[in-house]
Amino acid sequence: MPMQSKPTDLLQAVFVDTDHANGQVVPLGQAAEAPHRWVVFNDAQEAAHNLPRRLDQVDLQGTLYVYLRVQPSDRALSELRNQLWPRVHVGLLYSVRGGHLRRRTLQGEQACGPCGASGLVLVADPLQTVLSQDTTASKFDQNAKRWDGEPGSPGYPHFRWMRRFVALYEEPATPQRILDFGCGAGWVGIEAALRHPKASLSFFDPSPEMVRIAAENARLQGIQQAEGRVGFGEAPPFPGPGEARFDWVISSGVISFSPDPTAWIQGLVDTVAPGGTLVVGDIQAAAWGFKKRRRSHPLLPVRELNAKHHDEVRKALEAAGFQFLGGSGYQCTYPIPQLLHLNETRLKGWLTQPLLGLNRLAARLARLSGGKFAGAFDSWVMAFRAP
Repeated sequence: MPMQSKPTDLLQAVFVDTDHANGQVVPLGQAAEAPHRWVVFNDAQEAAHNLPRRLDQVDLQGTLYVYLRVQPSDRALSELRNQLWPRVHVGLLYSVRGGHLRRRTLQGEQACGPCGASGLVLVADPLQTVLSQDTTASKFDQNAKRWDGEPGSPGYPHFRWMRRFVALYEEPATPQRILDFGCGAGWVGIEAALRHPKASLSFFDPSPEMVRIAAENARLQGIQQAEGRVGFGEAPPFPGPGEARFDWVISSGVISFSPDPTAWIQGLVDTVAPGGTLVVGDIQAAAWGFKKRRRSHPLLPVRELNAKHHDEVRKALEAAGFQFLGGSGYQCTYPIPQLLHLNETRLKGWLTQPLLGLNRLAARLARLSGGKFAGAFDSWVMAFRAP
């Protein structure tokens, strides 16, 4: 049952971050002022059996705390996380090991001080909070530079290949207006504009800092006709009143951040001129590597859980009258991304060219196969013609 009275000794002892978006840690006793957001289980087996019923009894409009008196394995925690999704997303957890409380996030683990209790607390927020516009904009503002790529780094050749692969996957003969739909640092749209210097380039992103970086990158690449705006795919800021639609629209790695894929796809459709070319890509929900992570990692980025299978996006666009021109997987899945990370952090780039060559060859074969073997790739890309 939901907690109705005084917290247990464990809950009194543990420190829980009730404002974890701002990194503020407060005593759990303060968090327990909202007991209707707590569920308590003796172990993971009991939680797995009773969690769906218990979720119907608690308030999921705010942060949810799932307390296990006995600390389970990561695999068992992953199963619980999958049960909680998509109603809530587990963003951090607290556990007690060796007499010390530890706080675990996607960025790693840190000690919070001594604790005489035992067990574990999962901290989860509703999807509408985790994927809200304010949260998304703030996240990208804070991490903008990391998305920009570092020329000269061991991973940069792969970064450059991926953005060119998507940008030039399907090119109009003589495009006039290019839109980078959710631009990030702007490089996908920039690659397209460099290929067609007479075309104008427009781009937008939820993050003002990302838009600023994209504009600076376009300027440094010598692109004369470039304009950026702040906005979301569900209600794109382009085209504005009196402005024409775009004959070439490219969106890479954006839909997995959307809380409303239907509205997002409609926003995408509304930007493409009649007969225009649309290229859309994202991470692949069906990738073997992502499936492996969902089974073994208790904490995952929300976009990995929110990712769509490419067939879902294709069906939605075809229902809107778009003609499918072709598709492909790219970025080989597990263990290639792990080897790329090892190559960049430990091997000083020794494996850069072999791994890049493998990814290039696999993507080429995937395109020739008509987009089959989706599970072998962490990402997909498709091209369409607007009605």
